[in-house]
Amino acid sequence: MPPKRATPKSSPAAASPPLTNALLLVAAVSYGLVLLVSRGRVTWPPHQLLASLFTVAGCLALVGPLVLARGESGEGGLGELLWMSGGLLIWVFDAAAAFRGQWQTTAWVTPLDAERMGLIMLAMLLAGWRYRTGGRSWSWTNVTGWILGLFWVGMAFWTLLPARTSGLGPR
Repeated sequence: MPPKRATPKSSPAAASPPLTNALLLVAAVSYGLVLLVSRGRVTWPPHQLLASLFTVAGCLALVGPLVLARGESGEGGLGELLWMSGGLLIWVFDAAAAFRGQWQTTAWVTPLDAERMGLIMLAMLLAGWRYRTGGRSWSWTNVTGWILGLFWVGMAFWTLLPARTSGLGPR
């Protein structure tokens, strides 16, 4: 008679990493949309499109350190560095606001304005590029980090432009 194989017990807490990552990302985007709806910022036509995307990017940045800390211990790319740095910046500025007693008045998702966040990400991008941080992987975390980083840099340049009449910026 063949020996019985022990069936591994699966606990609800031992969810697979991809499922947990997906849940974190869905929660971040959902929270961003809830914020926008509760503030009355979601309208049609989208007059405040970039400001709304900036809020959703802040929500994604908040979960970046959680997602990236759970990932493989392999060498990450420059995009992952941008995502991790952006998320940690938001967490640190939120912690500083809470420490100062400004927890009721601070914008938890976007404690830095678009110009500051974008210029900091530009500095991180240039420093990482100069020192060839990480490999050239096309993992979803690296691509997400690149998208967020380039979005923040683009927003910084957008705010530096003279008065705009395109209707895409905040009114």
